[in-house]
Amino acid sequence: MSSVQNSLTQPEERPETRSFRKVTTLGRMAEWIAKELNESLCGVVINASTCLRMLAADSPNIEGARETARRTIRASNRAAEAVSHLRALFSETNKRLETVAPSREGASRVARGGTL
Repeated sequence: MSSVQNSLTQPEERPETRSFRKVTTLGRMAEWIAKELNESLCGVVINASTCLRMLAADSPNIEGARETARRTIRASNRAAEAVSHLRALFSETNKRLETVAPSREGASRVARGGTL
């Protein structure tokens, strides 16, 4: 009788359910990665275009172009850091990855090299 009660309170997860959960989690993670990289890369393109316009004007805005170039560098570094942290996360084969639904805050923390 105790095994029946145990199975009712803690059902075993079927392999199909486990696989579905993993695929869903990877899908959410891929969606977050694409969004983070897209935001950073859009920032690079917008800032570079702005910088070129500032320099091409009849009276070039050198200081504005410098600041825009700095923003371009920061956006590029954010994208590079995200990729670097993801590589480190997936290359560590000795760590056990748990299946979690990533939140924006948790995913950002992981991308910066932290933990959930």
